[in-house]
Amino acid sequence: MTILEQLINLMLEKVEVTPVPKQELDDFLLQNNIEICDEHYKFLLKYGNSVFLKYGYANLKFDYLKLTYFDDENSEESKLPDNCNYIGSDISTDPLCIDFKTKKIYLFSYGEKDLLCYDGLNELLFFSLFQLVAKKQYFDKIEKNIKIEDIEKFKSEYLDYEIKGIYLYNHYFFKDGKLIICSESFYSYNIYHGGILIKLLMIE
Repeated sequence: MTILEQLINLMLEKVEVTPVPKQELDDFLLQNNIEICDEHYKFLLKYGNSVFLKYGYANLKFDYLKLTYFDDENSEESKLPDNCNYIGSDISTDPLCIDFKTKKIYLFSYGEKDLLCYDGLNELLFFSLFQLVAKKQYFDKIEKNIKIEDIEKFKSEYLDYEIKGIYLYNHYFFKDGKLIICSESFYSYNIYHGGILIKLLMIE
């Protein structure tokens, strides 16, 4: 099991998970003639209406998906790229889609994939869970806004420990039992100690 998967499991222990009933999901897809990839289907069945899927301006909940799947469906700007399905809105309100073939998640507009955001739903799940878990402070200690004086030195120390596949807003690292969240520009970082991370030390 990867560090990413272990962190997801630890965070899931601290949140309430609200699945979507299979019949409700199947009926919605059938009645609206919507095809979604298997990964997104399973994701909705497991987590689809959980509170952690809504944070900031982001909303990935099934209830939101039902309301917005056909918003401005005749608008060129809202047209889905080929072989993709809509999954909700990003933290900046931009629409997200998942590619059927690669399972990667993108911002999109005018029928084209714009920006790669996540390598898959696991990475998106981690990002979503962390927003709630950090807010609830399930850690023993948090050091915030540590300025990075030497970016190359920081990279040499942490890049081998990066939790990869998340391309927006921050870089995530796990090293020596600590979760390090660094700004996208490598300007500063936070360190999360203990709490839910203690179990990872026990596993190691």
